[in-house]
Amino acid sequence: MNDRPENRSTDWRRQRRSRTQRSIEDSSSVVTSDTQNTGKQNNTLYNLIEPALDAVGSFGTPMVIAGVIGIALGLIIVAFIESMKIYGLIVIIFGAILIGVIAVIYFSTVTAAFLSRTGRYGTNSLIMLAAFMGIILLVNVISFNNNQRWDNTATQQFSLATQTKNLLEDLNQPIKATAFFREDMASFPDVVRAQQMLARRAKVEDTFSEFSNRNTLFSYEFIDPDINPEIARNYGISTYESIVIEAIGNGQTNMVTRTDESYSELEQDLYTSILVVSGQEKRKIYFLSQHGEKNINRTDPDGLSTLKDSLESFNYEVEALRLSTTSDVVSIPDDTALLVIAGPTADMPDSHKDALNRYLSGYDSTGQARIESARLIFMAEPDTSDSFKEFLAQWGILLGEGYIFDKERSDPITPQRIRLSSYNPVAPEVQQIVRPRGIPLEISFMQGASAIFVAEDGLRIPVEIARTSPTSYLIDDIERTEPIESGDNPDPSGIFIPAYYIQAVGQVGSPAPTSAAPQHQISQMVIFGDSDFATNKFVNSGSGESLFLNSANYLLGDFSLVSIHNRQTVFREFNLDKNEYKFVRLSSWFFLPVLMGLLATLVWWIRR
Repeated sequence: MNDRPENRSTDWRRQRRSRTQRSIEDSSSVVTSDTQNTGKQNNTLYNLIEPALDAVGSFGTPMVIAGVIGIALGLIIVAFIESMKIYGLIVIIFGAILIGVIAVIYFSTVTAAFLSRTGRYGTNSLIMLAAFMGIILLVNVISFNNNQRWDNTATQQFSLATQTKNLLEDLNQPIKATAFFREDMASFPDVVRAQQMLARRAKVEDTFSEFSNRNTLFSYEFIDPDINPEIARNYGISTYESIVIEAIGNGQTNMVTRTDESYSELEQDLYTSILVVSGQEKRKIYFLSQHGEKNINRTDPDGLSTLKDSLESFNYEVEALRLSTTSDVVSIPDDTALLVIAGPTADMPDSHKDALNRYLSGYDSTGQARIESARLIFMAEPDTSDSFKEFLAQWGILLGEGYIFDKERSDPITPQRIRLSSYNPVAPEVQQIVRPRGIPLEISFMQGASAIFVAEDGLRIPVEIARTSPTSYLIDDIERTEPIESGDNPDPSGIFIPAYYIQAVGQVGSPAPTSAAPQHQISQMVIFGDSDFATNKFVNSGSGESLFLNSANYLLGDFSLVSIHNRQTVFREFNLDKNEYKFVRLSSWFFLPVLMGLLATLVWWIRR
């Protein structure tokens, strides 16, 4: 009996461990039993869906292909078809679901593929491709928001004039251009005409695009009047290739009056129409009449109707000015932005002369200061009337007797006609006239031009616009074409100036100003020794029209307009002599291949 307690006391730890182990085993058996029960349930669930997964998985390859095609097709729809964007997103989601389902079914296979060496390489490639595409996307976003465009053509023929850019930047309401062009040109019966219409449409679309790039407030649309006749009728369109400019804010519309059929002057035509619909006021140019001046409304060779049309295309209002011949006091209208006197041959009454003097002095008929200073273009002739010569002389401008004969530049067939090519290259005052945008004018022609002389008395600043060669003469008889170079009465010779820009602050004999003159007293004048170059007969010969229009725009302060009309597509040749041609040909044959061979040899030598 004594041994049992002792044994019990010495083995209590073993007994406790035994009891603990039995408890753990009992618990494990319970957990195992629960796990087995759960596993049986999971196996039962998996067994239920396994046939469905196997059935779907059997179409794995077609589903993946369909998913890829769906995503690609959806991206294309979203990117290029705005009206079907929602459908494109649905297709993308559907394609992603197809690929996702197959990835879940074959999850272990996909995971193993990604964790394998080939998978890791592929993943790295995808990451690098994604990084590359991200960089490309970022660069494109930055460049799109900060894009710069350069026009490297000699005549800047693909650029808008600065005045047009300013007009577009100052738009305060949406402007829409609607062009009515036929869409289906394949069925047009006249193939040549169809090609011409397509070329004109491309020209119009390019110009619209330039305008739209400058300001998103300018939008445009092309409409086929055959497909949408109701829209064409609403705008009053009855012919193809019509353009309507509409101000969305005030509802004003204007039909673009194109300068020519090929739309070569479309920029200035659109400029005028935008000014009209936006309600900007037109500036008035008056051509003095009643004294034998050339007529702006005559369409015959001696008229100025072509010049008038060109001025109106710049949104100027051009009118003939008829001063009263019965009143003792007349005045130049207060709204005169520019006064043009073109080849007067008859005398003017004193009242007209007084009106011109007051105008150039900066005052109206009541002695009040004019709002704007005087601007005058005077086109003289050898037979300019004495009263107009006296008027010019009062302002320090003298006309030489006779016409200019230039041995180097006179027309061999018509010696009275001189070719002007020596424009002032340095004076900043006239660069906008003779070198708009840094591009010099081409040759201008003047028929029987007078020489101009300007008094140097401190009251005027003369700047020559063009000059003749040193071998020039003043011939006092318009019928004589050979200069008298020797004898008792030779013809005056030397360099003569047939065109001047002048700033004046008073008539000859006026006291010189001791301080800066008021702005209204500073008159600006451009004096030409000829008026024929601006007539319908000669205005399109050389740069005659540009010379006049540049002068008018410069006097009016529209400096940038001087080059809108002066952009022409110029055919330029790369002329080579025989030796240069051989060099270009042989170098293209041998130089580049030899250079590539040398570079390849160098690389081989370095890496050998």
